Order: sequence, then structure tokens, then C-alpha cells
Amino acid sequence: MLRSLGLAGTMTLVLLTAPANAFDVMSPDYGGRVEQYEARLAKARARGEPIRIGPTECDSSCTLYLAHPQSCVSEGAVFGFHAPWFGGPEGGVVDPRMTAVFAAHYKPGLRQAFMAHVRRHGNQAPAPMLRITGRQLAAYGYRLC
Repeated sequence: MLRSLGLAGTMTLVLLTAPANAFDVMSPDYGGRVEQYEARLAKARARGEPIRIGPTECDSSCTLYLAHPQSCVSEGAVFGFHAPWFGGPEGGVVDPRMTAVFAAHYKPGLRQAFMAHVRRHGNQAPAPMLRITGRQLAAYGYRLC
């Protein structure tokens, strides 16, 4: 960040300040409780920390980090998307409210692909993951690191 400080007379001092530390996702993250990811996302936003993802696997709740305005993805990162559901690991029913929460975190093109994937699998859970690489996410408007 560049800041200009006017000093006595005509002299101006320009300070270069380093950006805030980044929040890095560099080892596989298979997701977990949505609340924990939402809290980490909020903390990164409040601190002005960019989020850098990859090259690694980022599945399920980890994909919520894409909502950060300063997130970037490695071309080699692989993201796994699925609809949240009620039930156990062997089966359940898609939670439409939480599916909408996830979809709202994604840019329009990714949101459309995500929702088409959910519909294609008949709202059943667990469905196969929708796998998208960082390079493919760039086509949806996500910034590459």
C-alpha cells in the first residue's frame, strides 16, 4: 500500500507499507463445520489478509474461502464442491438452506455450475464431488496466485 505524507514545505515522504499477512491454505483441506470456515473467513476479512489457496486440495467448506475479495487460487489447486446434507456419511438429504448459503459465496459462473451439479444428482447426498481446478476457476473470474 502506498501512503503519501505531506511534510513541511514542499517535501513529501512516501511510505510503502507491506500488505497484511496472508492466510494460506497449502495442505489438503477436506472441509468441516461451516461455522469454523465462516469465522476464519470473517477474521481474514477484518484483518485485510488475502487468502491464497494451493496448490492443494480444497473441498467442501474450504471452498467458502473463495468468497474473500482478496482470495487467489493456484492453477494446480483442486476444489471439490458438493451440496451440504442432513444425515450420515452413507446418505442423506440435501439441506436447501445451506446449499443456498454455499452458492451465495461463489461468483455467478461457479454458482451456476454448482447448482447444476446439485440438480443433476437429484438433490441426493452424498453425490459425487464436482471437481474444478484453479485454472478452471480462473475462467469463472477467480484470480490466480
